[in-house]
Amino acid sequence: MKLKRDLRYVVEPSDTTKVVRFHDFQGKEHTCQIRDYSRTGLSFVMEEGSLIFKIGDIIKDLRFYSQDREIFKGQAHIIHIQEEEEYDKLISRVGCSFSDNFLDVYSIIRVDKVTRLQNEFMDFVQSMAIEEGLDPEFVNLTSRLHYVFAGFQEKLTKEEESINKESEELIPILRETLRDLAYDALRDELSRYYDHLSKVTSRFADSKLHYIHKEFFQKRLSQFLLKSKLFNRAFEKPLGYAGDYEMMNIIYRNGFEGDDVFSQVMNKIDCEGSGARAVRNRRSYLYDKIMKTMEEGMYTGEGALKVMSVACGPAMEVYDVLVSLKGKRLSREVEFIGIDQDRNAINDASSRIDPLCKGRSDFKVKLLEDNIKRLIVGKEVNNEMYKGINLIYSAGLFDYLSERASMRLVNRLYNFLAPGGVLIIGNFGSYNPQRFIMEYGAEWYLFHRSEEDLKALASGVPEDASIEVEREPEGINLFLNIRKPG
Repeated sequence: MKLKRDLRYVVEPSDTTKVVRFHDFQGKEHTCQIRDYSRTGLSFVMEEGSLIFKIGDIIKDLRFYSQDREIFKGQAHIIHIQEEEEYDKLISRVGCSFSDNFLDVYSIIRVDKVTRLQNEFMDFVQSMAIEEGLDPEFVNLTSRLHYVFAGFQEKLTKEEESINKESEELIPILRETLRDLAYDALRDELSRYYDHLSKVTSRFADSKLHYIHKEFFQKRLSQFLLKSKLFNRAFEKPLGYAGDYEMMNIIYRNGFEGDDVFSQVMNKIDCEGSGARAVRNRRSYLYDKIMKTMEEGMYTGEGALKVMSVACGPAMEVYDVLVSLKGKRLSREVEFIGIDQDRNAINDASSRIDPLCKGRSDFKVKLLEDNIKRLIVGKEVNNEMYKGINLIYSAGLFDYLSERASMRLVNRLYNFLAPGGVLIIGNFGSYNPQRFIMEYGAEWYLFHRSEEDLKALASGVPEDASIEVEREPEGINLFLNIRKPG
């Protein structure tokens, strides 16, 4: 007879309602977030737990709290310790087994469901009264925008139903005509509303005002805004973060994508926003930088000319380089290293780059799955490979990194450069006309940095390094260029 293992319940990292409390061997009390639990044990995380515990140790006073209620109290044995890196911290995941009694998991589930119902109902009640604290101009603009969206969606749905009754030859022509007409009309209308709403929200001095206005905006308009494939992915974050490789691919494709004409038009409008255009310009900018590095280094130096992209995503700029090199032979070998922490991004880039590398010995591509956090804390796996690089660039990673993490990574990457090498850091600047709808419509938040902010990220590099900031044609994406003395 095969014994069944107790059901294990996973706790999301964002859930702070479930914690354990206990005292260590010095009598110090710790409060740690739970990661999973079952009837017979649990695991929790704490900073540098391996310095406090070893496998076999006993916690005599382990207390399990859910929703601030003590659910369990007893003794536990440490059975597992796993180290995890989190930026510049060493986090331990500690697994333990209860020694003397069992956890009543159903009481936890019951409390969770009751609490969730209470919270959701209170949120509903609050949302019904929320307009009292809202800016009247913001409410008026949002309500009018709802009217515009609803009208366009109804009109396009009726026209599409009518078009689908036409002959097979005529349907694609009429559908394309309808898309183009709707795109031109709705894009200009939305642009005016977004500009106006952006000006209203720029007056908000406190984050609470932004929060309640964003809640109102999304409740009224998400049914329309999330028809866009781009904004839907940004909002849903299927990989846990916005700006993933597929979002970049959607922006690069810049098409009428969606299940119906209204959805297709909404996606195209978002892909033609100034921020999205800046991303496409970024691709051209990086292509030019790679080509320039190759031209300058083709006849100088020994060994391979090395280029590296950090958080490479779909690596479309490298694809463009390889396309431009078709039928040409390089006089010096070029080695491109692309690293990304997402295996899906690596596979996506490989699918289009690998066929172009076949039969080439002069341009080699290595696409590696590596945790960016390892680079930040200086524990990268492929240490030797990341040395003596002529061009290092990171296009969109720093849009999501804090100042502290950014400065550490800049210094790490600078040390990888060969003499005369260049490090390029891309970042959205302070000017971004698409920022309002990205944040309010899709929960797509970036660290926007001014030219001075970007230069400050390089404050730790040697003083003899050359530093300048460039920008793409939209003036939205900035590029910090740091050249190592040669």
